[in-house]
Amino acid sequence: MSLRFKQMRVILNRGHQQLLRSCKVRGSLGRANRWYATQSLAKDGQPFAYTWLTKTAEETTPDDILSRFPSGPVSPSAAAASIPLLLVTPSFAHWLDSSSPFLSQFLSRLYGNSPGCDTLYAVAAVVDTLPNTMSESPNSSESEGMSLLAVGQSDVQAKAAPPRLIRSSASEETNLLFSFQTDVIGQTSKGPAHEIGLRLANTIFVNGRETTIFGMRWLWDKDSNGYALDSSIDLTCCMVTATSQAINTSLELPLHPVTERRRVMTSMGNILRQLAKSTDATSTDTIPASSELEKELPRYIAEHNIVDQRVSVWALVEKPDLEVTDPGSSTQDRLTQSLRQGGKLHHVMSGGGGWGKKQGLLSLDPEVTFSGTAKQDDLVALSQVFDRDTTQLNTLPSIDKGITVDDLSLLSQVATTGDYIQFFVSVQPTGAQGKISSNHDSQKEPISYQFGMVADSIELETHETEEDSNGIISLPRTFGALSEKAIAYSQPIKGETASESCTKLNIPGSRVILETV
Repeated sequence: MSLRFKQMRVILNRGHQQLLRSCKVRGSLGRANRWYATQSLAKDGQPFAYTWLTKTAEETTPDDILSRFPSGPVSPSAAAASIPLLLVTPSFAHWLDSSSPFLSQFLSRLYGNSPGCDTLYAVAAVVDTLPNTMSESPNSSESEGMSLLAVGQSDVQAKAAPPRLIRSSASEETNLLFSFQTDVIGQTSKGPAHEIGLRLANTIFVNGRETTIFGMRWLWDKDSNGYALDSSIDLTCCMVTATSQAINTSLELPLHPVTERRRVMTSMGNILRQLAKSTDATSTDTIPASSELEKELPRYIAEHNIVDQRVSVWALVEKPDLEVTDPGSSTQDRLTQSLRQGGKLHHVMSGGGGWGKKQGLLSLDPEVTFSGTAKQDDLVALSQVFDRDTTQLNTLPSIDKGITVDDLSLLSQVATTGDYIQFFVSVQPTGAQGKISSNHDSQKEPISYQFGMVADSIELETHETEEDSNGIISLPRTFGALSEKAIAYSQPIKGETASESCTKLNIPGSRVILETV
């Protein structure tokens, strides 16, 4: 008998003995069953993910979604240990209203029609759109629908939004965060995680709120034999953690280089003043930061017959010790490898022209993470958000906001002398999903996560994949969302164990794809 088999048998015997001991107490069989199921869920460590896409949102009914949901995918006895996060596109925002029966029906479908626990917690939010991971066409890479992720209760932390009467222009911007961490057997400490920050949809014309994200507490109702909403609280930030044995990633960054890679000679804060005239590392001659762009952009626009001549530009900033990929590598590979080593992409906000000291300056967006959002230290377990004392303490307005986000951007040093910079323009995304190389030998089917930016001029009309008669596409083990504003992406730096590379992605059509097992 192998050592591994013996260990498994010991674990199972301990669980069986715990179950028997619990059964000796009158009325404790339900609690024992919940303990056993919860432990099994924790051992597996896999979240539950499911996505529904539709091209006919206005015709879709709650029954269309619920009837395509696998019955009781999460054990009722594990309900107390899990929290579902449901993301919907604006067309389905009214389904989240307290007057709609959808969420109660949804929870019953998720956990079954039996009281696995008396109290459930859940989170719902409205996002701009969802990625269609089945499509290879850029014209159908986005869709209406909803996406579900159920994780352990300890894996969801949040902060309640302040009351509307005391909100101000300095209030924290609403944010949804996802942290993907590896849990390797034998390792007690966790290294840097892959983290995604997602800006939510503007729902002011949908339900009167700037953004929509809220936590809910549901209580089991014996009369209706289902869960009834007890309380709902708007959130200013919610962080969801998904732990797995392995994480494989891929990026899609639809950019095209329009300048050479040059050294930064003079800069201050987020303003570039001078770049090296030559690509030779020993040259000290300088040119205004915008001079090459002013020549190359008109040429690029003319060569590609671009009617709208307002072309967006991004700058890739790299440290001098960064390992540059083979010159023959594709732009996609070059960008991906750079970001994995600490390179950062910054949107060019303004610049060019001018005279005197302002001649040839370029202004870059200094953000690489989302500023103006809640700190992770301010987040508490979702159940604590519903504690009145905790909520009152955490939602009081901060008194140390003498400096606004705009002021802080002036203090951020985007590039220093000796760094390298290269400029890119955004191009139409190919629509092909990035290939993820698997470096694990797990027999489990991976969960696919995809986040990114909405592409320009995308029509959410056709789905070039199999769908049912009602136009619903069901995607098991799939979760994600797209933003019209931006996402922030943080990943471990290649070859380092304690550092992470952060960049903000607001490139139309950009994607971050993760697979976990």
